[in-house]
Amino acid sequence: MMNKKHILILALTFAGLLSYAQKNKNKQQEFIVLSGKQLSQQDSSLVENLYFSGLKEKVSDNYSLAADFFKRALDIDPLHHFSAYELAQIYFRAKDFEQAKNFIQKAITVETQNEWYWLLSSNIYQELKDYQLLHYALTELVKTAPDKIEYQLDKANTLMILKKNDEALAIYDALEQQYGSNPEIIKGKQSIFVSKGDFKGATTHLQKLIDENPEEVVNYIYLGDLYFNNRQKDKALEVYKKAKVLAPENAYINLALADIYNSIGKNEEAFNELRVAFSHQELDIDQKIKIIISYFSAFQELRAVRYAETLSRTLTEIHSNEAKAFAVYGDVLYQKNELDKAKLAYQQAVILNKQIYVVWDQLIRIKLALNDMAGVVKDGEEALTLFPNQAVLYVYTALAYNQLKQSEKAVNYLNAALNYELNNALKVQVYSSLGDAYQSLKKFKESVAAYEKALALEPDNVYALNNYAYYLSLRDENLEKAERMSYRSNQLEKDNSSF
Repeated sequence: MMNKKHILILALTFAGLLSYAQKNKNKQQEFIVLSGKQLSQQDSSLVENLYFSGLKEKVSDNYSLAADFFKRALDIDPLHHFSAYELAQIYFRAKDFEQAKNFIQKAITVETQNEWYWLLSSNIYQELKDYQLLHYALTELVKTAPDKIEYQLDKANTLMILKKNDEALAIYDALEQQYGSNPEIIKGKQSIFVSKGDFKGATTHLQKLIDENPEEVVNYIYLGDLYFNNRQKDKALEVYKKAKVLAPENAYINLALADIYNSIGKNEEAFNELRVAFSHQELDIDQKIKIIISYFSAFQELRAVRYAETLSRTLTEIHSNEAKAFAVYGDVLYQKNELDKAKLAYQQAVILNKQIYVVWDQLIRIKLALNDMAGVVKDGEEALTLFPNQAVLYVYTALAYNQLKQSEKAVNYLNAALNYELNNALKVQVYSSLGDAYQSLKKFKESVAAYEKALALEPDNVYALNNYAYYLSLRDENLEKAERMSYRSNQLEKDNSSF
């Protein structure tokens, strides 16, 4: 029996893309040619077995072995689009987008009506930033699944990237006619108007939506934003106030009004709007935190400090289960140098979430500053169970043990810190502290060696110079060197009475 040859050819850039290829010689058409023979029953069974073996390995996350099964299936039957699709997925997952493109095009060549094939191809082309092929794939996707609005929105967005604004606008108009307005359609149309510099078209569109549905608050916000961004603040303020009457509980209107008031120097009015906005739990906590942090650079003004403290305290009241609410409140109090209050805020943050290292770090630093050495030891040791590779935690804990006259433990923690990669400043601190600890243990040789290492790294380190000199003189050793180091430390910090 004679074998029949089957050949499938697909020009992936024909139709809408063909004219582009003719205009742009650098963009080559991509023809996929697949040929295969009529399979015997035995070959068909083998292909199916290989395919299902591949699926089994894929489910078990054995992607390399799965790919091998799918490729073997394609070697026998080049038209087995199921295997080609699975390979495209595997390579897409591995971020090998060129290989993914190769296999998805093979799958689509055989099966042109599969929604999932076109969807994967569009994702691949998007990753490759090949917007011409992305437009082609989305066009086919819309044909395959005409009722899915998201594909049409993606196509309109791609047309905007290709600077085909009129075609994109036609899609948005058709969608608006069919489904009514939604935020994506509105934003898409507004982006087109803005990119064309058509301010009148943008305002007319939004005003039309407001006239058709005067209770839809979001359109007022869009219109107010449009006026504000085009420096028509009076009109923006008027629109936002109308929106506030319609939706007095809408936090985003409060934020918009705060922006307006800030821009015209009405700081108290702006702050009052922010206080109301912060009282709404639905307003994203991260957005609130960004607003609080924006005050930090202006903390030389008492007003900014007051605003930040009030808003961050409100944050802890509204988001009482969020560790980052208490962390940012602690940051504000720390900036105010209210260390006892900051300590309490950070402690609450740690209770709510023990996995945030920077909060532990700040909490322990504050306890060091407050001379709460028992607290430093307690928190330092607990933090080390969670973050054993943070060298500075060993140093904090060692410093506290040194102050508590438990020098042996201090030495153990300091030597543990040296097992990690330390910056120069931290390494100097470790060796200086080792010098102190060994001195307390009367291990004078080790103490001298530690101070020498510290000064080798930083010859003008005041702490090491002063303590090394003091302990040498205390032991009545190498007094000439001690005098030189003491003199040098006094030169470096003349106003420090402890030297």
